[in-house]
Amino acid sequence: MEGEGRAVVVLRGLTTGLAAAEAAALGMRVIERRGRLLLGEAPPMVHAAGIDAVMDGGGMDGWTGHEEALNQIMSELRFPQGPIAVRVHRLGGKVEGCSTQALAKDLGGRLMQRGASIDLTAPAHVLDVHIDASGPHLGWGWRRHVDHDGIGARRPGERPFFRPVSLDPHLARTAVNLALGVRSGVLLDAMTGTGGFLIEAALSGRETVALDLDPRMVEGASTNLAWATQPVTSAHAIVVEGDATDLENTLPSSALGRIAGLVLDPPYGRNSHGSHGPWDLLARVLASTAGQVGPEGAGCCLILPIHPLDIDLNEGAVDPAVEVDLLHGSWQDVLDLFAASAWTLDPRRWSVKVHGSLGRLILLAACAPQG
Repeated sequence: MEGEGRAVVVLRGLTTGLAAAEAAALGMRVIERRGRLLLGEAPPMVHAAGIDAVMDGGGMDGWTGHEEALNQIMSELRFPQGPIAVRVHRLGGKVEGCSTQALAKDLGGRLMQRGASIDLTAPAHVLDVHIDASGPHLGWGWRRHVDHDGIGARRPGERPFFRPVSLDPHLARTAVNLALGVRSGVLLDAMTGTGGFLIEAALSGRETVALDLDPRMVEGASTNLAWATQPVTSAHAIVVEGDATDLENTLPSSALGRIAGLVLDPPYGRNSHGSHGPWDLLARVLASTAGQVGPEGAGCCLILPIHPLDIDLNEGAVDPAVEVDLLHGSWQDVLDLFAASAWTLDPRRWSVKVHGSLGRLILLAACAPQG
């Protein structure tokens, strides 16, 4: 059943708007969205950070009651061969008239009446049902494998080489997916630091080049990459000591003219490279990268530090009318940066809260092949 027809995708609970954008970047054609549930054509998205579950051969609707849910699921469900288990999950708070245990039991009974074999310990197929309390909404289907590579346990503080305020692995993986999407080519981690983007790109099988001017960061990121990819160090991800503003003379020959994605979590203040101000540095990186964009073009995910926004943190989207207070510079600096570059800034923006005095603003841009 896996990969056939329409699928229901369950978005991760934090910043669901960003998770929905990630799913679209990875090729999902969304038909409808209801809260944390998406319905559409979903290609393999095994390395998506913002997806909790994918269910094939199912459907999505509003929750109107226990019996109605039973009837709707059973009327639309196609049955695979082999033993089956039923799992019912509630997303968010309580839903009136909804008992996950009772729904799982009654669905199992209906399936047995239809001739299905139930095996709760070693099923060949799992019927997943998700009730999203925000609607409430109902989604169901046959569970598809989603591999998070242990992303939740891979906290920055556990790496051999660590610096404060390193990116959360979920956000780093999301940025990689947003920047590269379904393009083929090289992902450039232009200012790798401790290697957060590098690790997530390597673990998701992307061909990656990570750069840093600081030899201490190059050594530390290399150590972190080896630690994260044990027992076999990723052969398609490398760390290079070099200048991201001069890629023609820094990139390995195999990556020249093949950049398909750019991820940037730029250093500022004491951590910034050289004497350039942050906007001058970013302008030089964008210009240098544009000259190495591959035949499919490239995407960019830029993450900037901001003062936390008072918005719906569950959704994460920042309305164009909302004034963003950057820690360094202004929103006009961002607009001027991209206006003077070969990159087109996406009007969508998302915010992630780090702690009480720090947030992160996630921006996307695209660059067509040059020349």
